[in-house]
Amino acid sequence: MRRRIAAFFESRLPLSDVVNHLKKPLPKHINWLFSLGSMAAFLLILQAVTGAFLALYYSPSPDHAYNSVKYISHEVPFGVFVRGLHHWGSSALVIVVFLHLLRVVLYGSYKAPRELTWMVGVILFLVVLGFGFTGYLLPWDQKAYWATVVGVEIAGTVPLIGDFIAKILRGGAEVGAVTLTRFYTLHTIWLPWLVFVLVGLHLFFVRYYGSAGLPQNRPEEMQGGKPFYPDQLFEDAVAILVLFILLAAAAIFIPVPLEELANPTDASYDPRPEWYFLFLFQLLRYFEGPLEVIGTFVIPTAAIVLLLLLPFLDKRERVPLRKRPVALAVTSLSVLAIVTLTILGGRSPKLETPSEPSIKQSESPSNDANQSEDATPEEDADDTPVFDFN
Repeated sequence: MRRRIAAFFESRLPLSDVVNHLKKPLPKHINWLFSLGSMAAFLLILQAVTGAFLALYYSPSPDHAYNSVKYISHEVPFGVFVRGLHHWGSSALVIVVFLHLLRVVLYGSYKAPRELTWMVGVILFLVVLGFGFTGYLLPWDQKAYWATVVGVEIAGTVPLIGDFIAKILRGGAEVGAVTLTRFYTLHTIWLPWLVFVLVGLHLFFVRYYGSAGLPQNRPEEMQGGKPFYPDQLFEDAVAILVLFILLAAAAIFIPVPLEELANPTDASYDPRPEWYFLFLFQLLRYFEGPLEVIGTFVIPTAAIVLLLLLPFLDKRERVPLRKRPVALAVTSLSVLAIVTLTILGGRSPKLETPSEPSIKQSESPSNDANQSEDATPEEDADDTPVFDFN
């Protein structure tokens, strides 16, 4: 019976070809850093699964979003654990994808003929950051609300089209119900479809061009290493298992923060973005007045463009890292700058100037503490503070 079933599927599906392809040998000297791609794929799947579970109980409206998150955390069986996996998994995804790109840069694996593989990978990293930006508004607590206000204000500094982008993100003049709905739609529908297409393209290019291996690999060593299945697949599985254990431990022992309900009239709140945007948050402090656009748009855009064009700017032959002092120095300084700005951003004081507070608050009676607890974003849209990044 088993032989008949196997023969049935073999006659209708190219199973033997798939198995032979999986057993294709990899380059020699492949190390554990080559498991970062599989770890990133696992984290994307984990985010999709846990996000689908959370969506069963989440209500994307200012009146119910906060209470639905509390209900998930306190009433739904295993809800706090799943939410923890989703929360810490998002941070892990940013770290793993960043390390994956860093490994490719240090090994020079972006060079021809893998330019498209690299470019799709960079776009995937930007989409991952987009997941983070659209996701942290959903709890609708103080941090979520004000961090989104700051993020939209930053997007509004883009030359010529900044106001248009900000209005599209907000869905109006202020962050409110429409903003929450749009961010939820982007987070659960638009970005998942986009990441599905990009991951498919990335995997196709990886399998089509094969692994780049290490720069010191000789031509005869490019097909003389261990097979992907089962050797490399086993190493990937071990790395994924260790990663999941760490995430599960974080979900169990480190509570996911949930601050008070979002209050658009609370001008005293000190907004902070998620940790992976703190470097940009800190960068804004070094540019004032007309130079503000340099920190909010010019430097980030230039960095993205340089990353995308890196394979075309560096066409030299692949050599071991010790023979690439310029690339090593530039990469090390860039990583050091990002880490330093992130640490400084987490410790920096509230955004303000000595002469004028950065948050302008309306003198509406709705600022009374008792009234603000019951106020809705729509009712107090005119009282929403305006941030000045100078």
